[in-house]
Amino acid sequence: MALNRYSLVLAATLLTAGTATFGVYRVIENTRAQNRVLLRDVVVARKDIPEGAALTPSALVVNAWPVATVPAGALSSLDSAVGRVTRVPVYAGEVIVPGRLSPPGTGPGLQVKITPGKRAMAVKIDDVVGVSGLIQPDSRVDVLVTLRDQRSDGEQVSKLFMSNMRVLSVGTIDRSGPDNRPIVATSATLEVTPIEAERLAVAMRDGTIQLVLRGYGDPDSVSTKGARSEDVLQRPPKPAPPVAAPSPPVRRASVSRPSKSDPVTPLPAPPLPPVVLPPKPDSLTIDVIRGDKVSQQKFEKPDSTKKKPPMP
Repeated sequence: MALNRYSLVLAATLLTAGTATFGVYRVIENTRAQNRVLLRDVVVARKDIPEGAALTPSALVVNAWPVATVPAGALSSLDSAVGRVTRVPVYAGEVIVPGRLSPPGTGPGLQVKITPGKRAMAVKIDDVVGVSGLIQPDSRVDVLVTLRDQRSDGEQVSKLFMSNMRVLSVGTIDRSGPDNRPIVATSATLEVTPIEAERLAVAMRDGTIQLVLRGYGDPDSVSTKGARSEDVLQRPPKPAPPVAAPSPPVRRASVSRPSKSDPVTPLPAPPLPPVVLPPKPDSLTIDVIRGDKVSQQKFEKPDSTKKKPPMP
């Protein structure tokens, strides 16, 4: 009887332990399932890929990527990525997405680098215009034109008329090398709008142009009034010819008749004739000495202006 009782207690204990162990196992499995990260295969760049380059199998690799961080539209197979052309530079470890690629069927070349709505226009350069070969693809330059101003007797005028222009290529090189060595070429291709292309064509025909290299991270536009010969020689500008002042209009005196209602202004009285005073008669003073007394005797001279009476 006692053995059956111990057997019953042992069975209950084993059942309880088994149930507890199974519950703990389920809890651990649920926790692992919640912490498990779902992965998805995506195409990743194995190395840096420049702008305008075709994707090759050696430049790509398929990696498992967390689903929560996969970019929208990311390519998942090499077949969908090989042969496509990059529209912007792609760096190593970056997921390949359609937004960074050109449309299917686009070949590699300069046309991939042109921003929609703009054009590529080549300009002739030399060692001086190209800043001794230091202008590289994707550099930013200002365009300086020098020509003769027909409005000022053919005086030389220089002006920066285009600013912050992007260089698409220098010669046939459309990307900079790893060491940025100087590029010696006879032409440079600029990215311009259609209106800027027209202005640039006129500048190349009527004058000479020069490229002015801008510093990195300087996006500000430039607005100048231009420079003339007197600015270089520090001469004062030519004075403008004097403009004759218009003569004032001559007004004619108009004689108006007084109306009955107008008051009559009396005329001023004529001036009186000047009063001429007769000249004072001349006098003669004589000192008279009488002993120790001295006196003066004054005698008037006869008036010579009076006419003498005629002799009888």
